[in-house]
Amino acid sequence: MAIKPRKISIVGSGHVGSHCGFSLITQGVCDELFMIDIDESKSKAQALDLADAVSYLPHKVHIEKGTFSDCKDSDIVVISVADSSEGPLRRQNTTRLDLLRPTIGMIKSIVKPIVDSGFDGIFVVISNPVDVVTNYIWEKSGFPKNKVIGTGTALDSTRLRRILSEETGIAQQSIQAYSMGEHGDSQMVPWSHVSIGGKPILDMIKDNPSTYSNLDLPSIVEKNKKQG
Repeated sequence: MAIKPRKISIVGSGHVGSHCGFSLITQGVCDELFMIDIDESKSKAQALDLADAVSYLPHKVHIEKGTFSDCKDSDIVVISVADSSEGPLRRQNTTRLDLLRPTIGMIKSIVKPIVDSGFDGIFVVISNPVDVVTNYIWEKSGFPKNKVIGTGTALDSTRLRRILSEETGIAQQSIQAYSMGEHGDSQMVPWSHVSIGGKPILDMIKDNPSTYSNLDLPSIVEKNKKQG
């Protein structure tokens, strides 16, 4: 009996999509990877770069430029499309919600052909504003909610750990902290559930005021929101 190869398609071959592809192949997550983009020269270039790296991997991965029809038998389709104005907009003190109009314009043009291809796997959504875009894809695709997953505050949580590491001098791997809510300005940090080396951070501040009393928790939250 033949074993179906693990197949992932990435729609959007920009910085995020290409980094996602690199992470997938180096971790051995998939056997086949298809890079899809409206700019076919970009998706071809990214696919070739990733394919060149396979020589240094301990496992075989087939990588190529794809089209929406290649989503048909994909286990996962990653949505990482971004408008070319996203970078400049994010540098102009705007919020991720300001990206909604251009992003939804692109999402409208890709959901139907992906679904029409016969795709029946899982959508993983990265495009900003990720919470709104994920809900839009869920509504338009008709998929059950457990098959349309946004990255949410996963990135915010890793950024939070990095900031806390910089503020305390303690390795990120020893910090347990999560941002919750929207991947945007309304996110929050439940400080009562943040710990460092297994000890609650609020207790650390209380027990070691000379070392940690200068930790400005509200400022850390605000800094984390503005990380990009």
